[in-house]
Amino acid sequence: MAGQAAGSFGSGERARKITDEPQFIDVPEHPSVVELLAYFEGKRGTREMADRADVRPSEIARLMPSMIIAEAVNGGGEFRTRLFGTALVELVGEERTGKLLSEFAEEGAIAKDKDAVQRRWLYITRKTYFGRKPVFAKVPFAASGRLYHVGHTISVPLTAGGDGPAQVVGGIFVVRAGEKLL
Repeated sequence: MAGQAAGSFGSGERARKITDEPQFIDVPEHPSVVELLAYFEGKRGTREMADRADVRPSEIARLMPSMIIAEAVNGGGEFRTRLFGTALVELVGEERTGKLLSEFAEEGAIAKDKDAVQRRWLYITRKTYFGRKPVFAKVPFAASGRLYHVGHTISVPLTAGGDGPAQVVGGIFVVRAGEKLL
């Protein structure tokens, strides 16, 4: 983890065509993603997933501006945003609290249209919800074919008093392309 370039999408990344597709990774690389994973794993204990009643925002207050909480609608066919942190609002230029993921508009990422933005958000959220385990990804932010930021993400499913997932909690932590992670 330490010393890795934040913009690394694998060998030859700079020569590779930049797309709007996230790169799923098995192990988180960003320190804040590692911290959130440890927090949710601690809350989960021996259960398959942590319950939303176990989560105390005051315990992760420093990370909340970069977090999203999405509640499942229609059995995971759609998700409504219950929280869209202030750092995320600044990043994408849109307040999304209360919106369905299918209502998200364009953002400062490489995605060329709102449909691509919505597909990416829904795909990652559904992968987490139906997979019933944490998902980690790196998401490129680019302009004019040049990678300028990388978003390190985590998505974690939560129950709501039952056995199945009810919400997905996520975080996006953005660093400049090529920046070394501590």
